[in-house]
Amino acid sequence: MIQLFANLSAEQTDICSLVLSSAGIVHRVRKDPDGWAVWVEAHDYDAAYQAMMNYFNENSRDEWTDTTEAPRPQYDSRFIEALFAAVFLMVWHLAFDIAGAHEAVVQRFGAAAGEILNGELYRAVTALMIHADAAHLVGNMVGIVIFGTAVAAETGWGLGWLMILASGIAGNLLNAGLYKTGHLSIGASTAVFGALGILAGYQMLRRFRSRGKRLAALAPLACGLALLGFIGSGENVDIMAHLFGFITGLGMGAVYAVFCRIPLNPFFQAGALFLVMGVIFSSWVWAAA
Repeated sequence: MIQLFANLSAEQTDICSLVLSSAGIVHRVRKDPDGWAVWVEAHDYDAAYQAMMNYFNENSRDEWTDTTEAPRPQYDSRFIEALFAAVFLMVWHLAFDIAGAHEAVVQRFGAAAGEILNGELYRAVTALMIHADAAHLVGNMVGIVIFGTAVAAETGWGLGWLMILASGIAGNLLNAGLYKTGHLSIGASTAVFGALGILAGYQMLRRFRSRGKRLAALAPLACGLALLGFIGSGENVDIMAHLFGFITGLGMGAVYAVFCRIPLNPFFQAGALFLVMGVIFSSWVWAAA
């Protein structure tokens, strides 16, 4: 489902629900920290929006603030979270550089295929926070801000980041299984392309379930593959890690679109975010042991 309105009062929610019910449009209401939100099916969004515009044209609109019209008001806060994740990567990189231990860190904590298959699974996590140089870091910071914001806006502030981390880990593990030995991979780009895959999978399934849009459902997948080919390949780029991250994310996004009609409640979002931090922390502790 797609969010039609957010931050509504109880009275505004009742009015919106009455208008949509009168138009025969299936919808859901949900209590959020900042008020009430109204959700509709993707294929009903245009009709729902038009029904509300008709109501506004016929009635006083003074009690409705501009914020209630934003279909995705959570993008602002999700951007801040993504920016924090990008800064976290930068601080991690600078700490290694300042300590003069970059090369040692790459060898000790990078996603070395042979070592991962020998049981050092933590490398699939720690490698995501190690970058070759400033250009490598900046590229992934930009990617995590852009795609991380979009994923978290669709799936929630906890589950979204858990899915992104899981896609990066899975991509590194699958890459190790492919190469088996003699291959070393570092960088958050596997998770970045996992986020791109999540978006493509989610949008593809959501459009596929909309009447009359099944052919258009292939557009997100085509765009994702085009971006993968354009910015995910090149000299000294681990294209297979990017591809595995994208494929894993694609599956996660599709599963989410099937089983989660609206973002999970704050309790589950907090649990997912706690799990993200726990996986990262425990992986570095395991690696240092």
